[in-house]
Amino acid sequence: MKILIIRLGSIGDVVLTTPVIAALKLSHPDADLDFLVKKEYHELLIGNPNLRRVIPFDVSRHKGLKGLLEIAWELRKEGYKYVVDLHGNLRSRVISASIPGSNILRYNKQTVKRRLLLLGFKVQTKHTVDAYLSALAPLFAGAGLKPTSATAIYLSQEEEKGAGSLLAQLGVPEGSTIIGLNPGARWQTKRWLEDGFIELGKRAVAELGAKVLIFGGPDEVELSERVSDGIGIDAFSVAGKIGLREAAVLIKRCSIFATNDSGPMHIATAVGTPVIAIFGPTVQGFGFYPLGKSIVVEKELRCRPCSLHGSDSCPKGHFECMKGVSADEVFERVKGMVKP
Repeated sequence: MKILIIRLGSIGDVVLTTPVIAALKLSHPDADLDFLVKKEYHELLIGNPNLRRVIPFDVSRHKGLKGLLEIAWELRKEGYKYVVDLHGNLRSRVISASIPGSNILRYNKQTVKRRLLLLGFKVQTKHTVDAYLSALAPLFAGAGLKPTSATAIYLSQEEEKGAGSLLAQLGVPEGSTIIGLNPGARWQTKRWLEDGFIELGKRAVAELGAKVLIFGGPDEVELSERVSDGIGIDAFSVAGKIGLREAAVLIKRCSIFATNDSGPMHIATAVGTPVIAIFGPTVQGFGFYPLGKSIVVEKELRCRPCSLHGSDSCPKGHFECMKGVSADEVFERVKGMVKP
């Protein structure tokens, strides 16, 4: 039996699908599992022992309806018995509907409940991982299986060893306490203040004797370098200099990963690094809070949540959800989680 999983993007969403991959292999150990994902995120799934194949979706090649039907034509030759659509957008629906003879399983995006949270209603939602796993109910019926919600990124021994070389190149001595900082996020309102990250890094250096790594994507290089410069000679920015897998191995070396609500937050939990996440316009009720050893720092305000994904500016003009989070309280959480 062949099963196709579809989740095209983005970083955090793809990482959160990994329990589904494990669950499918648990319930159908002899099945061939393939995964369709955007090309820029496919490396997050490399090395996953439960997958037969990771199929890169190239946005530049598979443009428009013609491009979607082209990749669907390639996929339909595989004869998938099930298509598990964990994206549920127009692209994934067109692709899954264009594979004849397959049973389509699609997850509940909890759109109504999230909208109700935005309107101030108190409603109960599932974590996104649990929502993904719920899509598999027809395959699990009567099996009595209990899938794990733990996410995973599979790193090779060579990649793990390579982390030491990367740290040596940066000037980080072996055995150092390393604090990871992720000051970026796709939307401006999801970013804690730069000064907050700088003060947090300074205190980690002064009081914990730590080295600080600042992470970020290609569009966050300047932000990350400003934070690094603000902290001083014990801080090193790797933003825009490494790929997703190199980021994963370096994050794994961190004692703590302090981050905004973003994709790297989920990479950290997948490699087992404790997370301190700072939430502003978004709330844990949306279902994307960090799993594993994690703490969410947030301020209870009547205007939260104000957006499902963040925005360019605070709708109220005061940005108190982030300005109200002090470096002192975040550092106290860091200090409490760093192993002595």
